[in-house]
Amino acid sequence: MKKKILASTIFTLLASGSALAQSGLTLYGNIDASVVSAGSIGPNSERRTSFGEGNWAPSVWGVRGSEDLGAGMRAHMRLEGGFNAGNGAIANGGTTGIFSRVANVGLSGPFGSVTAGLSLSPFIAAYTSTLGLAGQNFYVPALLLHRDGTALNASAASVSVAPGGTDADPGFSTTGGFFIPNSLTYSLPSEMFKGVTGNLMYAFGGAAGDTSINRFLSGNVGYEFGDWNVVAAASDRDSQYRQYLLGARVPVGPVRLAANYVRFSPQTGSSSNTIVVGAEMNVQPNTSVGINYARNSGSGNPAIINLSAVYALSKTTNFYAAFNHATDGAYSSYSGSVDATANPISLAQSGTSNAFMAGLQKGF
Repeated sequence: MKKKILASTIFTLLASGSALAQSGLTLYGNIDASVVSAGSIGPNSERRTSFGEGNWAPSVWGVRGSEDLGAGMRAHMRLEGGFNAGNGAIANGGTTGIFSRVANVGLSGPFGSVTAGLSLSPFIAAYTSTLGLAGQNFYVPALLLHRDGTALNASAASVSVAPGGTDADPGFSTTGGFFIPNSLTYSLPSEMFKGVTGNLMYAFGGAAGDTSINRFLSGNVGYEFGDWNVVAAASDRDSQYRQYLLGARVPVGPVRLAANYVRFSPQTGSSSNTIVVGAEMNVQPNTSVGINYARNSGSGNPAIINLSAVYALSKTTNFYAAFNHATDGAYSSYSGSVDATANPISLAQSGTSNAFMAGLQKGF
């Protein structure tokens, strides 16, 4: 009986917005489900149609909170995990932890903010801020267009950088280089320099016997003025790669233009450059459309063209549709979660692939 009462109490606490607010915590999340169809997939280059998830935004749930410490100081914390909207399983880019996206704690004040734990890479934050209207179906494959060179994996063996390098290696507890474990991040106070933003991250490698092995360093600096955003960023993963970014988003009448340039230098082999140009526009008060084009200078010059449209049913609910045209074997946006493979995005793909998707994204 006591166990039933305890379980009921915990459920009520998690389900009650007022209870969370009184404790200084906010429960939040997102669910994204879609139907996706893509050609040139698998060893026989067939068209596959399946249930898809996370094609626009990742399906996640999390808890964040802050506490006023006085004298302008605040303590903050955040926990976030991903899940598969198709079957409810944990889905964090190959890792198995419940909170393998974000798990950190920190302090903020007039000096800025210091955060410790598992956090988003400043490089990725800069990259996603300089795109036209697009979801994960475009920006994840576009970020992995580089295919020349090798890096070291968890066993210190050379592997191709084509599938994302060792940042996609679950043995390192990383998620495609997006979320970095064992890290310390400092952020400039937003009000200090009137539009100037900056973040610097250092992550200990976490390897037994040597904390410098697999260490990670990343930072960005930018300037924001209204709808204008200009940013530069860099990241350096020990014995794996270095990458640099310059990007901007600028309004031109009713259209918001975006572009970025990424230079990727693997541990061994040739460096390559990826250029992304995009735009977005509100065509109705609740409807937005966008286009993005990404092209890499590596072998075969892989490229992706993406068309997207979002219809807002409410402030937290969106219907979306998108089309990806991937050339020269670039990854399509196929993410059939019920396909017979552990990692659908890595399915063999040849030539040109056209992918279509339509889905519903609900935030809470």
